[in-house]
Amino acid sequence: MFRRIVPVLGLALGLGLASQAAMAQEQSPPPPPAVQGTPSKDFTGVSPANLAGIMNYCVEQQYVSYDEGNPVLYGLSEKYKATEQTVGNFDYALGTAGYFDSNGKRFYLVAYTNEDDRRAACHAAVKAAQPML
Repeated sequence: MFRRIVPVLGLALGLGLASQAAMAQEQSPPPPPAVQGTPSKDFTGVSPANLAGIMNYCVEQQYVSYDEGNPVLYGLSEKYKATEQTVGNFDYALGTAGYFDSNGKRFYLVAYTNEDDRRAACHAAVKAAQPML
């Protein structure tokens, strides 16, 4: 008798868990709509510390190469003390998370519609940082 109950019990538990997972999936909120358009790639109003953080983000995500992004990251960090351990820097932290403030507006690099746009934004950030080094 026990041999018959165990498989039936296992089947009942499995079906119950599967139906709960399906209900949870139905109840989860829909994903946000895709971002339309591309934010400005104008980095002229971005602080040096924010640009250093953006370089860190771009190198980590491989939107720019290590050889291209790290000299800019290290140069900005050293010159503008963007990575001071005792003080911290909010602009650097924003950039490292992929955010940048440009001319009073906040943008998020992932909001660019596709990877090519994100790469182009990172390369624009490298160019914008060159005069600050």
